[in-house]
Amino acid sequence: MLYAADKQITLIADDLLRIAKGEVLSDDWSRQVYSVDASHYEVMPSVVVQPKDAHDVSEVCRYASAKNMSVTARGAGTGLLGQSLSDGIVVDFTKHMNRVIEIGDRYVIVEPGMVKAVLDKELKKHGKFLPVDPASSNYCTIGGMIANNSSGVHCLGYGNTVDFLQDANVVFADGATDGRPKFSRLHSLLESHAGFLEKYPKVSKNSCGYRLDSVQDGNAKVFAASEGTLGLVTSARFRILDLPEYRSLVIFGFENLISAAAAVPRMLKFSPVALEMLDSSVFSKQEGCMIFAEFAGEKIQASMDGCIQSMTGKATVIESASDESGLTKIWAARKSALGSIMKMTVGSRKPIGLIEDTVVNPAVLSEHVENLLAAYRDYKLDYMMYGHVGDGNLHTRPMIDTASKEQTDMMDRLARQVFARVVKSGGTITGEHGDGLGRLKFIEMVYGKQVTSLFKQVKEIFDPGYILNPGKKVPLAKK
Repeated sequence: MLYAADKQITLIADDLLRIAKGEVLSDDWSRQVYSVDASHYEVMPSVVVQPKDAHDVSEVCRYASAKNMSVTARGAGTGLLGQSLSDGIVVDFTKHMNRVIEIGDRYVIVEPGMVKAVLDKELKKHGKFLPVDPASSNYCTIGGMIANNSSGVHCLGYGNTVDFLQDANVVFADGATDGRPKFSRLHSLLESHAGFLEKYPKVSKNSCGYRLDSVQDGNAKVFAASEGTLGLVTSARFRILDLPEYRSLVIFGFENLISAAAAVPRMLKFSPVALEMLDSSVFSKQEGCMIFAEFAGEKIQASMDGCIQSMTGKATVIESASDESGLTKIWAARKSALGSIMKMTVGSRKPIGLIEDTVVNPAVLSEHVENLLAAYRDYKLDYMMYGHVGDGNLHTRPMIDTASKEQTDMMDRLARQVFARVVKSGGTITGEHGDGLGRLKFIEMVYGKQVTSLFKQVKEIFDPGYILNPGKKVPLAKK
């Protein structure tokens, strides 16, 4: 005998099977699989749709709008804050909508379910690359990268997802695909709120709130960092670059984390395309702290030699490489940091990621590190720390017993303390991992009431019924 909830799920699945060509999953096992991602959250969806094409996506949104059901886009589920979790309809783009549509001399058009590493291989055949390279590139999808405004190791030299996103085909909450009326209202709204740009963080990467500061460079850019709350991207066009002919990488060893952070501004003078840090808290066999510095272009030798000379007496050169296999091997060690951290979970004691993505100006990075270490000492917490120090972006996680209310309450206090200092310095609470469920309540700390009110108005232009990934970016509308 079916319970009422089970009957409702069956009815929804039957309806969707009639309107979509792709698969519809409503069994308990499938729903359980889609109830989790790379975060510590768990939300059970009603059904999962694997659309065949944009028409399927449009029909699903049209149906959901009529039934007042939520629709949440999902890629590989690598989000760290529950971005793709929902109790409504989850749309999984990975099974069918995962193709390269076109590769031009300066652009590529892809579907949202394409895995970044697969795209990298295709572009390499043409001597091209899309520089955005998250640590999860082997798994993460292009759609998810747009949703979070992903960055990665090489964003220092090249930029973030929003900088490469040129155009997008989008299905909106009501199933429509023509966004012109919405964009017209968006631009009118922003013109009537002159001065909102002054409230944006003064840093090189940011995925907090909506990236309204980028809309002047193209309408599609509003979808970067939007976490699927404004529309579902069904294909996207990106600017691509020629693969650099020359690359070199050097690893510097520092006595400790503070001395490494203090050296960053000096190292930036030599224009590295990547400047990455791994602290001994991540790998127990490592002592001190390492910074990976990569240089690219025709003058890399002079840049690298200058950087090495500037570090005389401050750091030692541990290793260097200028061939592709050597570079790949070294970067693989850096990219494995997050995986190493996630394995440190023991029972309910876990590395919690609430404050793991702050960004400050590199000039104040050393002070930021000292403040973090002091806070960890005050709260008597073990921690891990690494990050994209060239952008002032630190990834740090304290070990928290999630079964202890005292410790989870402590985590909230720690977050408010850390975020307040970051915002005061002109930084952001998240550079590339987004807000999701975890950081929603802290967005107002970054922008203030006026701009967060603007975010709400933007949401209601694109999704007045709050059916697209509700509870992300802006609070749920009060009924």
